Amino acid sequence: MSGHVKNVKNMTAKSVYEYINSMRSDLNRMEAKGIVDSSFINKIDTLDSELTGMKQFWINQKAVSVRSAFVFHTAMHNAKLVLGKMKERFKNVDETGDNPAVACDSLLVMPIISEVYQKTAQAAEEKQSLDPFLPNEMLKLISALRTTAKLVSLLPALHEELRETDKNQLRKTAVELDKKFVASNLLNDV
Repeated sequence: MSGHVKNVKNMTAKSVYEYINSMRSDLNRMEAKGIVDSSFINKIDTLDSELTGMKQFWINQKAVSVRSAFVFHTAMHNAKLVLGKMKERFKNVDETGDNPAVACDSLLVMPIISEVYQKTAQAAEEKQSLDPFLPNEMLKLISALRTTAKLVSLLPALHEELRETDKNQLRKTAVELDKKFVASNLLNDV
């Protein structure tokens, strides 16, 4: 992976990966000290912004199949859901007595988020030469992320997921994916 995929804050894929590693180091320090640093919320927001950019990239991507684009879009969506729940738990740490448990729980999902991002960035760079097995690997990673996040209370409940879904954005995404699907079918008919 050469790191040329640019996102919202113009971080390269490599620098996002390094940023995630620095977040993991911060979480390790919090766990060791037994106290949560509330400034970590800013780091969650920065990573969330980068994932939003990558999620948007897959909505607009026309160089890969609709199925592949949807899988990578879904991966970013799920990583963002986990980050959102993580942020909520960090914000409410004083009221919930979740200190340092939220740091320990976050440490369990961050390696998976890192791998999800790394493979999604790899796919973004490969596009037409995309490894045909990568989307299936990603589906397994999404499942592992959701399962792990659920076990450590970092996955929103279904009603929370639905409440936080932007219906207009969902409709727009569905329309874009439908356009891609129709276009690819027309090309296959030629």
